[in-house]
Amino acid sequence: MGTLIDQKKAMEIYFQDKMITTDKRPWYGDLKPTETGDFSFAVVGDRCGITTPGIFEKGMEIVQELKPDFVLSVGDLIEGYWNSEAEAHEEWDYIDHLLKKINLPFFSVIGNHDYGNETMAKVWCDRKGFDYYAFRYHDALFLFLNTEESPGSMTEDGGFGDIFRKVIEDVKLEPEKSKEHVQGFFKQMMGKFSEEDLGKGNISNISDEQLKFFENVLKENEDVNQTFVLLHKPVWKTEETQFLRLESMLKNRKYTMFAGHLHQLEVMKRNGHDLIQMGRTGACWHGDSVGSIDHILWVTVKNGETNFKVIELNGVSTLEKFTINEKTEAI
Repeated sequence: MGTLIDQKKAMEIYFQDKMITTDKRPWYGDLKPTETGDFSFAVVGDRCGITTPGIFEKGMEIVQELKPDFVLSVGDLIEGYWNSEAEAHEEWDYIDHLLKKINLPFFSVIGNHDYGNETMAKVWCDRKGFDYYAFRYHDALFLFLNTEESPGSMTEDGGFGDIFRKVIEDVKLEPEKSKEHVQGFFKQMMGKFSEEDLGKGNISNISDEQLKFFENVLKENEDVNQTFVLLHKPVWKTEETQFLRLESMLKNRKYTMFAGHLHQLEVMKRNGHDLIQMGRTGACWHGDSVGSIDHILWVTVKNGETNFKVIELNGVSTLEKFTINEKTEAI
């Protein structure tokens, strides 16, 4: 395990040394401690797949104006699923330039669009270095999981690519009709692929090795006041074995989870913890629920207490509006 920053336990970043083959990192900027230990951060939802032009850029402008101490992303920053490394690098060149320009520390997890096949996984590693990590900031611990280990085989070939690339271009040309274009895309996908194949896109892959890494990080930071867990897919909806293991590792802690993937803001209360499925920050429509919005989440941590504000890209609301249910179980 390696430490990038070490300032009297105020800030540390953890990663597995054996995973590092380059000096690349999946974040931008340097964390700086606050004088009081209080801090703020913004969470952004999926930009892709099928981004509506200008929405993510608007979100970044708002984040830049708010000046949080850092920014977190739940993944899917690019459309991805390329067979061509050059095409994948071109997409990353655009988004990386945009993220550097806001001049704020920016940390991200891997989304399925970022890492969805062997070509995309290689490009990620070439540019970002490694795929899961953690950092401590004052009395809070942040875990960044990779739910996409063992990337799938979905590529631009096999019939998917033509449909996917066409709807991306249609939305670029007619953003005001993005919902109609996306509905047409979903209809074509359901006609071409079985329900079982489509359902595989919601399955997460988290290795034993990855969980062992986070178990060690948690043991090294038993004194934190709270823990924030970032992952792309809302695995709490699947009750998968690896999620239950993670939940068990966290059971004696105060924690909050953030995920994305489904493009609708939803909050589940589980054993007294907030499990927050982010809506979108530029990604396509996925249904007409109350959480079907473009937004960022503003989070403040003051005196050990965490508060949330939902900043819709056309207004501000409270997180309670999006809470769907409460679930309590023995862990």
